[in-house]
Amino acid sequence: MENILFFFANLPVYTYGFMIALGLLLGTILAQQEGKRKGFGAEFIYNFIIQVALVFILVGRLASVTQVLGWRLFISPWNIFTSAHLDETRGILAVGVYIVYFIVRHVKQPAVFLDALVPSVALMQSLAYLGSSVLGSETTSFLGVKLGDFMLHPLPLYSGLAYYTIFSILWISRRNLRYDGQILMSYLALSALARRLLMPFQEVFGESTNPWLYAFATLLFGFIWFYLLVESPLTDSRRRRNWTNWRFWILYFISLVGVGAVMVKFFYWRFS
Repeated sequence: MENILFFFANLPVYTYGFMIALGLLLGTILAQQEGKRKGFGAEFIYNFIIQVALVFILVGRLASVTQVLGWRLFISPWNIFTSAHLDETRGILAVGVYIVYFIVRHVKQPAVFLDALVPSVALMQSLAYLGSSVLGSETTSFLGVKLGDFMLHPLPLYSGLAYYTIFSILWISRRNLRYDGQILMSYLALSALARRLLMPFQEVFGESTNPWLYAFATLLFGFIWFYLLVESPLTDSRRRRNWTNWRFWILYFISLVGVGAVMVKFFYWRFS
């Protein structure tokens, strides 16, 4: 099921695609800002993000169309560009391979480079999840979304809120780091934890070892994060924000709750 958000020039604009585009736009702006602060040019960051997006779309579309058409793709290759489907799993795998290649070839400080990008990745995920229409398992909760005769968990909303919280944590932490790669380790641990907490709300068929894998990943990356933190004392050059400032925390929670309320309102408006 795909929601139409609005019509532009008599053409439907789907919620999922629009939210992915919005996340890519906002994420690129923030990544350019962070990249410039960390010594990478804004144009360098922009080119990298565009290349990654193209790899994801092209490989995802090619994989999806190949699964449907098989060898017939060779006699009708235009289907790669006209198909609306995309294999996200293979697209993400291709992106992972390309990122490794790009870093090895073009980046001298991989940990610093990834620290500049990771908060934007979490924001993109948050908006993409919020635009998804893949609901969760059946529920009797008042939070559920009615779909036909069923009441289902609003899994896209849960995921969107979880990853926006991760983004906000990474964003406020980015100026108070003890070691390069700290933002990356934080993201890996928090993302694995979020995936583990969200699993009970998914429509999962059969048994899966994924809960154990996510729990193990959370502990592993959390341990690495903590170990490196202890081994890297906070120097004067790394001390930027006073974490005991209660006004800062009040404003942070107000902003977090405010954005969360907007996300909740938007999500239920889609299904109203």
